[in-house]
Amino acid sequence: MNKGNKKAIILILLGIAIMAVPFFLRMQEKARSEEFIHIFEQEDDKDGKNSKKDSKKEGSILSQENVIGIIEIPSIDLKYPIFEGDGNDQLNNGIGHLTTTAQLLEKGNCMLAGHNGSRRGIFFTNLNTIKEQAEVIITTKNDRTRTYEVVETKIVGPYNAAIREQTPDETLTLFTCAYHGTQRFVCICKVKSNQ
Repeated sequence: MNKGNKKAIILILLGIAIMAVPFFLRMQEKARSEEFIHIFEQEDDKDGKNSKKDSKKEGSILSQENVIGIIEIPSIDLKYPIFEGDGNDQLNNGIGHLTTTAQLLEKGNCMLAGHNGSRRGIFFTNLNTIKEQAEVIITTKNDRTRTYEVVETKIVGPYNAAIREQTPDETLTLFTCAYHGTQRFVCICKVKSNQ
């Protein structure tokens, strides 16, 4: 094999490796999210025992931060754990609840944030494809579930305080970065009327 062929083979293999890294990172991220969801769902088993404590690994995010719920958006095939807080630990492992906003399934504006395709996470990657009237299902620790429907989507500036304003009724606001972090994609949801 001549020197030119060796270089071509090395470049091809390097290209394949570079293309494979995001795929493997997303597989790892999906497996980690599924583990959090599995632990969350087992937390309140039928006997009333707290099996979550037995499942915690020393130093894991579950020993530092609690999964407070699960978000599902069937139309975009999304299901991830919701963590209390919006710091790096929470957003690198799932969806974060902004602690200065209403709690899950409570009156007011509850805001949830997620990464969307960066090396830090793909959680809300497809959020910008969501359509009005799409269902968003939130399940909390105490097994309360609420179905919302999307009533509005929009792009806003990164410092737009209007999306954080509290509401008299129950509102769910989902947001993620848009245009390489220079803007925010916002999805506003209201409780589905047939509940």
